[in-house]
Amino acid sequence: MHRGNKSQGRSGKNCSRPPGLKGRDIGMYYRNLSRQRKNSDTKYELKINLSCDVSVPPGVIERINEYMDQFKVAREAGNKHLDEDFQQKFHHMLSMNFDGFIEETKKQNQDLNLQNRSLDAHLLDKQNELFQNVDFRARYEDRMKLPTMGHAAEIIDAVDKNQVLLIVGSTGCGKTTQVPQLLLDDCIAKGIGSTCRIVCTQPRRISAITVAERVSYERVEPIGHSVGYQIRLESRKPRERASITYCTTGVLLQQLQSDPLLRSVSVLLLDEIHERSIETDLLMALLKIILPHRPTLKVILMSATVREEDFCNYFNRCPMFRIEGVMHPVEVFYLEDVLAMTGYQFDCRSNKRSRPWLDQSDHRIMIEPYIRQVRDRYDTKVLEQLRVPHSEGCEDIEFIASLIYYICNNKSDGAILVFVPGFSKISQLHNTLKNPRSPLGQRWRNHLLIFPLHSMLPSVEQQSVFRPAPKGKRKVIISTIIAETSVTIDDVVYVINTGRTKVTDYDIETNIQSLEECWVTHANTQQRKGRAGRVQPGVCYNLFSRAREALMSEVPTPEILRCKLEAIILSLKVLHIDDPYALFQTMIDPPVQRTVSTAINLLKRIEALDIDGKLTPLGMHLAKLPIDPQVGKMILISALFRCVDPITSVAAALSYKNPFYTPLGQEQRVDQAKRRMAQGMHSDHLMIHNTICNYRESVENHRDRDFCYNNFLSHMTLQQLERMKSQFSELLSNYKFLNSTNCLDHSSNINSGKIPLLRAIIGGGLYPNMAHLRKARQIKNRVRAIHNMTTDDGRRVNFHPSSVNSGETGFDSNYFVYYQRQKSTDLYLLDATMVFPMALIIFGDGVETGVVDNRHYLSVAQTYYFKCSPETVSVVLNLRSSLQLLLLEKALHPAPIEQNSDADKLIKSIELLLSIDDKMGDDYEIMSDEIDNI
Repeated sequence: MHRGNKSQGRSGKNCSRPPGLKGRDIGMYYRNLSRQRKNSDTKYELKINLSCDVSVPPGVIERINEYMDQFKVAREAGNKHLDEDFQQKFHHMLSMNFDGFIEETKKQNQDLNLQNRSLDAHLLDKQNELFQNVDFRARYEDRMKLPTMGHAAEIIDAVDKNQVLLIVGSTGCGKTTQVPQLLLDDCIAKGIGSTCRIVCTQPRRISAITVAERVSYERVEPIGHSVGYQIRLESRKPRERASITYCTTGVLLQQLQSDPLLRSVSVLLLDEIHERSIETDLLMALLKIILPHRPTLKVILMSATVREEDFCNYFNRCPMFRIEGVMHPVEVFYLEDVLAMTGYQFDCRSNKRSRPWLDQSDHRIMIEPYIRQVRDRYDTKVLEQLRVPHSEGCEDIEFIASLIYYICNNKSDGAILVFVPGFSKISQLHNTLKNPRSPLGQRWRNHLLIFPLHSMLPSVEQQSVFRPAPKGKRKVIISTIIAETSVTIDDVVYVINTGRTKVTDYDIETNIQSLEECWVTHANTQQRKGRAGRVQPGVCYNLFSRAREALMSEVPTPEILRCKLEAIILSLKVLHIDDPYALFQTMIDPPVQRTVSTAINLLKRIEALDIDGKLTPLGMHLAKLPIDPQVGKMILISALFRCVDPITSVAAALSYKNPFYTPLGQEQRVDQAKRRMAQGMHSDHLMIHNTICNYRESVENHRDRDFCYNNFLSHMTLQQLERMKSQFSELLSNYKFLNSTNCLDHSSNINSGKIPLLRAIIGGGLYPNMAHLRKARQIKNRVRAIHNMTTDDGRRVNFHPSSVNSGETGFDSNYFVYYQRQKSTDLYLLDATMVFPMALIIFGDGVETGVVDNRHYLSVAQTYYFKCSPETVSVVLNLRSSLQLLLLEKALHPAPIEQNSDADKLIKSIELLLSIDDKMGDDYEIMSDEIDNI
């Protein structure tokens, strides 16, 4: 049979292929030939593949037009030029740069005189009385035992002579509590107390509260008198003059938005700067600009003994003052020593499940040379246990528990502080200690007072860890990195350092951010060691070998080099800083330009910045919200569309964590529980809200513990999610978007039962994090389907196995939004919600219309193209432009949308348009002409 010329082109046209080409070279030849044709053919046009038809039925269009006519009439009658006025006022407010902002503030405060002679005399009299107080004198004697107090006169003199001073002090030296008091008392004694307002920043909320309460105690006065604190959504502010305020760094950055010169502050202390948080690095960069304009402002940098020269050099070789801080010696043991003490043996059967093979190989490469070095110092059984890959860190929770029981059985009184990487390990160890398996554990169970300590714990619960244990009890604190620095628990004598922590990591190439568990650095280890020995000689148990310690980095990577920058850029824009990249370049460790440009592009796409990179009204509100800008946009939209409860559930879970946990071997049962909660909505996000609703019902019926146990849910996580939802509602109410601080208020949830609307708002918030499912195929003998799916940057992805969408085939739409991608064996979407095309068209960016092959279409971001009727094009573009104006108005003048108002007509139009998606689900199909690469 004649099969034709082999050199014939793929299109059937005769073209002579060079002889001798094989395999990949043939493909490359035709690819290059195709490119040449495209470049030479002036009539060539990019082929647009139209996806599903999104034409709106005529009856629906008619109803939408009725709503829109009412909306337009109301707008023209009362608010004809409202939007133009808003824009003019807003852009005038942001027209100046940071230097201009400073100059304007200087002019406004040029006649400011804070000194009040009569108040100075009154403060001095009160201080003299205080020094006669018996309780104060007793507490002052205790203060004098702190190393910092031994350098009081030198510290005061150094602050007087220098505008910037670095104080380096080890854990426990008292620098955080004593330096502010020394300076306050000195000002009052000099008769200038009325000019003294000291602010001390802390990296964490709990630090600000506990330190403020400690200082108030030492001054024999209630919190809120001369000493107070201010954190997000909570404050006990001190008096205006002659005061000390402990606040989080973020709160001070917000204060700069209205007072860029910090005119009301006389002394600013930046504590724990060695942690290199984004906020602290940013504040230091801003201070370099501010200080020349505020010659009387004193800045004191406070750090642990970690590369302190970096900070001195950054502030023009400012002087450094060193305070030694370890009050009692601390004995340090490593994993090999602990194994020798306790005789613990690991279960090697969990080896493969707990660590991948590669980790086991790496562990063997690290540990074998060390074992050869110490084989004469340790028993053979100990050395065999060192070879177990999951012997280090906190993989084996029973091992940590056994060490706690060993301490209880063999050591003198004193609290035990255990460092673990995150909340899940806190929960596991907490449950293990509450329900011990071993006879020794059962013996000590009723003698242990167990306290979790992490950043998301409510302030009231955090305070309990500082109370001493009653006689016959031993306190065990299970903490994340939060207890490593500012939080000092006086009665801790024993520290168990698992050597693990969680850090944010950001891959510039893939634009993927993840929260990874990793080994701590030498700096972290020294800080953790310093937590022991506050009241007597202490002991630190490192649950890693000396060989592991030798491989640890010296210091942590600065946060600004391992995080996305959208939120911080918004903060800079509110401060009138037009060019964030220029400011970043002045930092100790500037991020690369690509990270900055990626963040700016995303902010433009979500309309937080305009096309010129200027802050929009929406962007201003997003800058105020203490969450990711995309999640912030989601909850702002939910306030306008009155579906606050479900969307704040989504926002809380994305900002904190998923409440489900997965015990080893129970993956299938956990998956079944999630799918029950998902109720067929094809949404990991709405699944969380359904779970919270079921949890509330179980609480009302007093069966919440059983509900959590049966569905593999963390009771503590669900409680925290509810608290966060309340915080979000309070913020929205404070910013006038809601009438009530209650996220369950009826007026805030009129539309909370409309699933198509909820999908669209989730899509509107998470956009442009989009994925397109090209094919879902069921393969014989496989339980789950496999997917051919790509994100909008062209990367091949799949649903993570933990997603309720994993392995599913029955989707009514081929489009998904997600919050986080994770790279492991494959690139996965950790979470996903199915959305319909109309949601993308309403809330997406770059929406355009055109005609191809005599068919009208609407496109989103020149990526997704949908067939539609001309009437649909008209109504959609009209709705989008009206929605933009409404968002602008509400961002500039926030107010809830009242029922039957003109704005309500627009909202109803959009609801109606989105509601047809469920009715048209069967019409959405995967295009057969898409290439299947499975």
